[in-house]
Amino acid sequence: MQGVASSMIEEIGRDFFMITLPMPFRLKHVHIFATVYDGRVALFDTGLNLRQTITTLERDLESIGRSISQVDRIFVTHYHADHCGIAGYIQEISGAEVQMSAIDWQRIQVNTAVPSVLEQFKEFYFRHDLPQASIRMLTKMQKMFRSATLPFTVGCCLEPDGWYDLDGRTFQAIDVPGHSRGQVCFFFPEEGFLLSGDHVLPEITPNLSPDLFAPSFRPLKSFLSSLERINGLPVKRVYPGHGDPFNDLRSRIKEIKHHHVQRTNLILQSLRDEAKTTFQVSQDIFEPDLSDFDQFLALNETYVHLLNLLEEQQIAEALTLDGKVRWSLIVHR
Repeated sequence: MQGVASSMIEEIGRDFFMITLPMPFRLKHVHIFATVYDGRVALFDTGLNLRQTITTLERDLESIGRSISQVDRIFVTHYHADHCGIAGYIQEISGAEVQMSAIDWQRIQVNTAVPSVLEQFKEFYFRHDLPQASIRMLTKMQKMFRSATLPFTVGCCLEPDGWYDLDGRTFQAIDVPGHSRGQVCFFFPEEGFLLSGDHVLPEITPNLSPDLFAPSFRPLKSFLSSLERINGLPVKRVYPGHGDPFNDLRSRIKEIKHHHVQRTNLILQSLRDEAKTTFQVSQDIFEPDLSDFDQFLALNETYVHLLNLLEEQQIAEALTLDGKVRWSLIVHR
């Protein structure tokens, strides 16, 4: 990644820091943010539960004369492990209050019911034709990901679009459901900074996945609506969870929306001649020789587009005798 190789911590404003933490995935890093106020530290996200994450965070805080024991508040953009994985570790050391959306806090509590979660997971992906080998591998990964987030408690949940103050520095927690149902961005009007989490990324689009515990949730529809919610903000600089910071939020939003229009058109083209399962459609619009995990991501992306088309009455769904859902175009005469 450009711009952060020489240092893991960068001062981006007065007593405002971007800390880059390592990850062992295709996305090699996650950015978290720290503000220093009245001798204390507030963190925005925390990174994955890895020893290297903790070591890097300890070293970077020490470089600005602070320590984990001085962290008294943690604000979380969303529940994914790379954004809140060591919140519990920090909380145990410092007693920090964790704040996140009520929706994502409820989701974390549901995730503790491992057997029922995994059964719903397997049933859903069977119906949508993900290969059994991929389902078995992903079931193991689901168990592993749970260990990537240490348990923590939430002192109070973020108010929807609520305003917060850190010794005179105000910011707003803006609801932006899509990538997760309870994701938020943090907007700092004085600096013009937007901590966008995984909502707006500079070079890739965030993965959109179904929420198996909220069947009525429409990830793509919510995501596009959430983009519009932030499009008019007076943002000078976007600080994403992954990738380089950038300035032109409106242009990036336009690119993302165009990308999803193109993907929708590819799905309609895939269904032009015959009914297909979600997996079959995903094979048409993504590379056919993806890894098991990438097949899973591709199927999720395909499914959320299909949900939108279903709601718009452009396609129909049917559960066939083999227990698989198939989609077909509706021909309007």
